[in-house]
This record gives sequence, structure tokens and C-alpha cells, in this order.
Amino acid sequence: MAQHSEGSAADAQTDAAHGIADDGVRWHRSLRTRLLLWTSLGAAALLLAGTWLIYANARELLVAQSRHEIRSLAEQGARTLQATLGSVTVSAQTLAASVRGIGYAPRELDAVLRAAVEGDPDIAGAMLILEPGALADADPEHSWYVRRDGDSYYVQPMRYEGYDYHDQPWWPRTVGGGKAWWSEPYRNNATGGQYFVTYNLPLRRTPGGAPVGMVSLDVPVQRLRDLVGASATDDAIQRMLLSPERQYVLHPQAALEMAASLDGQARQPAYRVLQPLLDAVRARRDGELEYFDPRNGGNRMTLVRPVGDSGWTLGLSVSESYVLAGLKRTARQVLIGGLVAIALMLLLLQLVARRITGPLASLTDSARHFDAGEFDRPLPHTARRDEVGLMARAFDHARGSIKAQMAQIEQMAMARQKLDSELSIAREIQLAMLPHDRAVTHGGRSLRAQALLEPAKAVGGDFYCLFERDDALWFAIGDVSDKGVPAALFMARSITVLEIAAGRAATPAQALREAGMRLAANNDACMFATVLCGCVLLDSGEWSMASAGHEPPLLRRADGSAEFVALASGPPLGIETDAVYEVWHGLLQPGDALVAYTDGITEAFDAQQQAFGSERLLQHVRECTDPARLCACVVAAAHAFAGGAPQSDDLTVLALSLSATTAEVA
Repeated sequence: MAQHSEGSAADAQTDAAHGIADDGVRWHRSLRTRLLLWTSLGAAALLLAGTWLIYANARELLVAQSRHEIRSLAEQGARTLQATLGSVTVSAQTLAASVRGIGYAPRELDAVLRAAVEGDPDIAGAMLILEPGALADADPEHSWYVRRDGDSYYVQPMRYEGYDYHDQPWWPRTVGGGKAWWSEPYRNNATGGQYFVTYNLPLRRTPGGAPVGMVSLDVPVQRLRDLVGASATDDAIQRMLLSPERQYVLHPQAALEMAASLDGQARQPAYRVLQPLLDAVRARRDGELEYFDPRNGGNRMTLVRPVGDSGWTLGLSVSESYVLAGLKRTARQVLIGGLVAIALMLLLLQLVARRITGPLASLTDSARHFDAGEFDRPLPHTARRDEVGLMARAFDHARGSIKAQMAQIEQMAMARQKLDSELSIAREIQLAMLPHDRAVTHGGRSLRAQALLEPAKAVGGDFYCLFERDDALWFAIGDVSDKGVPAALFMARSITVLEIAAGRAATPAQALREAGMRLAANNDACMFATVLCGCVLLDSGEWSMASAGHEPPLLRRADGSAEFVALASGPPLGIETDAVYEVWHGLLQPGDALVAYTDGITEAFDAQQQAFGSERLLQHVRECTDPARLCACVVAAAHAFAGGAPQSDDLTVLALSLSATTAEVA
């Protein structure tokens, strides 16, 4: 048990070194990891898609709403300015009408002039110029300027030493042009250093008559700024006020006020995008433009509205970042909240995944023990009623099947081992039934018999036998049909029957006929054997042979020539009970040899399924210069021809060679 614990700890360390979790599965292949990964990716994708969809729709809505609001704000600002400037215009017309009604009366004219300033808080100063004979032919010149100066008034004549209103540009424009107009912002000693704009109105004796003077009303620029509302560069909504000559009277950048114009800015390369706004201001129509503002690196929407027919223009501008700031803040909050929710969901999924994959991990651990051969280890979760229980019961059933099959395989292995042992013993018994090589000397001659048999399986059906009778050496070589144990049993029976028949018969033909009768009797398995039977007379070398369906033998002469012996063959033994066989006779000279064989030699196949054949057999018998090694030469040639191809049949060769003794040679 201690060794098992140490082994488990070592395995755990090895698994950790290879990134393998406790359940034996690498973390990136774990179902739990995949579940958490795909769930988190899916949730994140849904969160991003939902946030983007909401953001896109809300952005479009906010931009449209902002456009509507800024348009409304611009319209309202323009109406406020128009009301103020219109009031000044009405005051100027009223002043002119009053002057015509009063006529030349200096005191009353001064009173009316001061009343024009006092009656409208938007007016800071007023001027009246009447040329000589303006209202009546005898009237003298009358020109005065009155400006509110705290609780008192600053009064100045418009013509004195060193100053003549006739030399000022606004006089010819007003009297010569015959039209009322608003001046550009200006300041001088008369304005007390403040920026004023002046509404100039030609004065006529009668409606439609030639101008005989003019009235002017001053409005402080600061008053107009207050009406529009001051703005700074970092304000969300920036306001601009343009004079009739499109000079910046009010601008978020204070440096541009009274020093730059829309015309000049639009000529700069970075602000050429403002040209459509400039065209709208010049045409005295509404204008809107969305462009990239290089100052803050974002998109900006700017619109302009003309202030009535005064020549003044109000402009408002708002950056897209301001419009979308709240939306972006909300989107960030949604994303952060969503990520927190995903983290909480993953934590919950981790807990749920452990409960789901935990039983799977324990089943996997059981499978690893099964793989190690520990089939008796307890299998958990078999009592569960869910999918895990179904899988555990399937494991349990598979374990039982494997154990039963292993027991069956073990029994089969034992039986096979027993069978192999029995076949090995049978092989030894079968080989022991075959005679050893034999040499017989008689009458000055020596007859040598040698044989070689190689079964294709543990036991085979080939056989040969040798026995002496009188002055002759009898021999037989055979091949039983089929292979294996049945062929081996029939082979043993055939040898016994042949030995008995050869001991009684006078010729090989009679021996085959008697053996055939005995083998055919009670041969329910219908097995048979081809047999070549013969005998050699020791004193003369004469031989006689008969064939029962066997391969023809070869006769190798002392000079190395060889040929097949043409024998008429009868039926194999075991089929017919009254078969007749012919006897063939011949003579062995010293140095000659008779070679008999089974069809395993001629039908040895190579890897290309080509047979060894009779011609190769004949050739190798000729080439073998040592008759004592004929059998080994022929079997080696058959093996060399087959190469690595498996042996398909038993190989048997029997050779009888005759040689003269020393005395006979002498």
C-alpha cells in the first residue's frame, strides 16, 4: 500500500509537469476548460454585440437630438439678438421722427437725444447731426453726441476745432448711401475705451426726401455678448457672434475677438472646411456643417443663423465628444458591469462544472486502472439514475465482458499450449518412426540409402521407409493427402501396412496392391496416399519399382547425367481395393543413384507463386557432385527458391546410391 501511495504521488508530479490535471486530462483538452472557455467567449461576444447595438442606436438618437437642440438654441439666440437690435432700430426711427416734429429747437433736441439714451438700457449713446437748413431753410447746423457715463452724461459736439464729422467715413456712407446700417465694432475716446457698435440712420426732412442729417445710436458690444452668452474653448456649446463684415465679436478663443474674421480663418488650410459656413453667412441664410476640428481632434457640428436683416450672424458649435460623452460613460459602465457579471457567471459555472465533470473524472480514473489491469477496483456512480450512472453501468458491463474474454483467452492459451506440447511429442514420435540412413555392403558393393524429411507443420503426411529382406533393400516413399494430425495418423498406418505388405510380396507391385487393399478398408475419412515402392538387389544392382500415383523418380548416372524414370503409375493407396500396378526394372551401376521425392519439392512456391518445378529439380540433381549429400542439396535448393515464402507442404527426398568396394575395384 505504501508503494502504491508513493507511485501515485510520483504520477501526480509527472502529470503536473506535463500540464495534466488530476483527472489525467491535459487542461486544454478538459471538458471543464472547454465549457468555461466557450461559455465565457460566448457571453463576452453577446455582451459586446449587445453593447455595440445599444451604443449605435443611442448614438444616432443622441446626435439627432443634439442637432435639434442646438438648432433650437440658435433660433432662440438669433431671435433674442434680433429683438434687441430691432429695438435700437425702432429707437433710432423714433428719434428721427421726433427731431422732424420738434424742428430746430436746440433745448428740445438735446432733451430728445438724452431721452433716447435714457429710454433704452441697451443704448449707451446717441448722436444727432442736422446740416444747416435741414428742417427749415434758416436753421443753423446742429450736431451733438451724448453718451451715458455713470450717473451723468458725456456730451460732445461733432464739429469742433480739429474734428469735422464730414471727414469721417460713416458720414458719406450714411448720407450718401441713404440707407440705415450697423457699423463694425470700434472704440475711441468718445466711447470711453469701450467697444461699441452703432446703428446709423439717415435723417430726411420729408419721407422720401434727400438726407439732411443722421441719427446714430450706440450699443455696447458687451451687451451683445451678454445676450449671446460668453463661452470658452472647453465649453460644451461654443457661441460665436459675427459682425456685418463677419468679424469675430464673440468667439471661444478670446484672441480671435476683434482681431480675426471668418473669411480669414476659412482661408487657413486647416479650416478650409469652414467655406460652406462662410458662403451661408455671406448669402444671409442658415448654414450647418459637420467637420473634423484639428483643435480637439474630434468631429464638430457648427451652424450659423442670420440675425434678421441687421447683417449680424449668430453661430453655435458643439463637439461630438460632448454629445457622446454621457453615452460613452454609460457604455463603459455597461461593459464593466457585464464583465463583472461574466466573471460571476464563470465562477458559478466553475462550481457547476466541477459537479458535472467530477463523476466523469472518477470514471476516467477507473478506466485508467482498468487499462493497468486492475479490473477488480470498485467502480463508482453505478447507482446514479442520470447519464453518469448510465455510463458507469456501461463501464461495469464492459469490465465484466473483458474479464470473461480474458478468462476465455487464458483457457484457449492453455489449451493451445497443451496442443503444441502434444504436437511436439507427436512430431518426435513421427520422426522416430522414420528409419535412419543406411548403408548395406554385399558382394563387393555398397548400397547407401539417405533421406531427409521436413514437415510443413508440427506433424506431416510425408514418409519413407527402408527394410532389408533376403539380399535386397526395399524402400518406399509416400505422401498422404491433407496435412496435420489426420495425415500423420494415416501416415503411421500406411508405414505399418507397407512394411507388412513388403515383407510378404514378391514384387513392389504386389506390395502396393496388398497395402492398398488394407488402407481402403474402413477408410471412412476417404484419405489416400501416393507411394513409390521398390527394391534393389544388393549383388547385381538390379532394381524394380511400382508407383501408386507418386511422382516419377530420377536416375542420376555416375557421369553426372540425370533423367526421370518413366513409370506407369496406378491409383493412390486407400481408394481402390483391387488396383493393379506395373513393375518397372532397371540397373544401378556403381556411382549411380536413384532419387525419389514428394510433390512438396516440385511444388515449392516463391513469393510470386511460381513453382520450383521438375526442371529445376533435375538441374540441381545433376549439379550435386556429392551423391552422399543429394537429399540436403535438393531441399536447400527448394528453400533457396522459395526465399521468404512460407513452406506450403512437406519436403521429403530419398536417395539410393550404389558404389563399388575397394576389392571390386581392384
